[in-house]
Amino acid sequence: MATQKNVKQPPRQGSNNRGGNDSYYIPPPPVPSNPTNENSEVGFIIAFISMVIVFGILLPIMGSMYLDILEAKQETKRQQEVMQRLINKQKGNDGQPTQPTEKRSP
Repeated sequence: MATQKNVKQPPRQGSNNRGGNDSYYIPPPPVPSNPTNENSEVGFIIAFISMVIVFGILLPIMGSMYLDILEAKQETKRQQEVMQRLINKQKGNDGQPTQPTEKRSP
């Protein structure tokens, strides 16, 4: 009796059963595939034309962005040079004593 308690029951699912309460497997319906015809060529032409249009729109946008980046880069370089000159000028004045300005009261 002790050996019968440890014996596992065989699964109730058969090879055709995917589980659940239904014991019959219903295969999915077949998917029809159309042979290559003119519709696929027309679709290719439409896709090609749309890609050319998108490229034609994106190219000027990318060009203008590139020119803006170059302009910002030049402006940054110019501002860095101005700041470096001011820093160098301030360092040059640090060695010399500065004259105090007198405030006059009326």
